[in-house]
Amino acid sequence: MLTVRIVPHGDADPTCLWEAMWAELEERYGFLRGLAQDEADEVIACLVGYVDDEPTATVTVRFSSFDGAAPIAEVKRLYVVPEARGRGYSRVLMGHAENAARRAGATRIVLETGTKQPEEVGLYRAIGYSVVPNFGPWADSQESICMIKDLPTRVLVISGSLGAGKSTAAGAISALLETRGVRHAVIEGDALAQGEPSPPGDFFNQELMFRSLAAIAPFYRERGWGNIIIPRVVEDDGDRKRYADAFAGPAGPAEVSIVRLVAPEETRKERLRRREPEGPWLDWAFTRTVDLEEVLEAAGVEDAIVDNDGNIRDAALDVLEAVGWQGPAV
Repeated sequence: MLTVRIVPHGDADPTCLWEAMWAELEERYGFLRGLAQDEADEVIACLVGYVDDEPTATVTVRFSSFDGAAPIAEVKRLYVVPEARGRGYSRVLMGHAENAARRAGATRIVLETGTKQPEEVGLYRAIGYSVVPNFGPWADSQESICMIKDLPTRVLVISGSLGAGKSTAAGAISALLETRGVRHAVIEGDALAQGEPSPPGDFFNQELMFRSLAAIAPFYRERGWGNIIIPRVVEDDGDRKRYADAFAGPAGPAEVSIVRLVAPEETRKERLRRREPEGPWLDWAFTRTVDLEEVLEAAGVEDAIVDNDGNIRDAALDVLEAVGWQGPAV
């Protein structure tokens, strides 16, 4: 059985496997084909597969930028020792590499292989990679084959009643993801839905927001931001599909997670008191936060509920754990 672990870049186990890979490639091609050392700060994950604690297979995934475009994930150094081939280990490692890339916010994953490695080309085709014209450092190489696979956008919608701390939590989540090197963006749903008067039957301008999201989504993918955080109330489970469709791309609909933040009524009202001016708007907000909390509780459309009555960083960590956005872990 293969056990896959993330190891430090430059660890002895993958280094040993790389040396064996280079020797094999040199035998096939007669020379080493562009195997320069990776920059450690660009590496998303260095993965090693172990059988009975023996390093048996490895792959590295990193962010790379080609021809001035936004960074995309790049697979490098996939290798399985000869005596362990034919057991599906390469496919397993590629699955882990893609998962790490998705967690890191990649929108596409690219790789380069060679004309004398038909077994690798066959594997990559089988798991969804397409051959594209050679680019970047391989543009003029006659022995290179470049392949690409699109990854679905991941959308995290942070729901909750008024005063639950949706926008504040989104900011805290963004700060945590930034420290982990995760490519992401925050889009304020309310900002896309502000306009008066709203049309009949759409008091909160949901249609305007979803049309706006669909219009701007391609630009976020173009920037290589594969993880999108949207603070916005979700009362209708049908909205999950609308978010998925708004951020649909070459890899299909987005993967949508909805987390509802909760806090005691007095906590929510105190936050509203600090945020809103005295008068009719604050009175409306006090009534709305109570009514909306009951609506959201009855609807139950969320994937997880997170308490936000304490430290905002703790709440942000709980949200990330609830939806599996902790980072490029195996």
